[in-house]
Amino acid sequence: MKNALKKQLREKAKEHKTTMGVLAVTNTLNGKQYIQASLNLEALVNKMRFLLDSGLFNNSQLQKEWTESGSDFFTFEFVMIVPDQKNEYINYRKEIQKAEQTVLSEKSIELYSS
Repeated sequence: MKNALKKQLREKAKEHKTTMGVLAVTNTLNGKQYIQASLNLEALVNKMRFLLDSGLFNNSQLQKEWTESGSDFFTFEFVMIVPDQKNEYINYRKEIQKAEQTVLSEKSIELYSS
């Protein structure tokens, strides 16, 4: 029974599709945003929440406001999705970097400095 369950979970993991693109973390109190691109947005959200909750995030401004205000005043939004085109010749790292630059150039609100 255990082996069958493990096999089923492995198959499910293989079929799981990740979302590539650009994430915006927004402080709803002041409107400031933190923008970051990733090949796996779901994993990035989990990582950022963990680091922010632990007080270990690399952006000191965002970390300070997260600690002072609490997680309830921040939203995580996928602002641009880079579609998987099933093409082995596409460099998706470059594609998400382009997407991040596009999002940053379109933003007219205050951003957390890097």
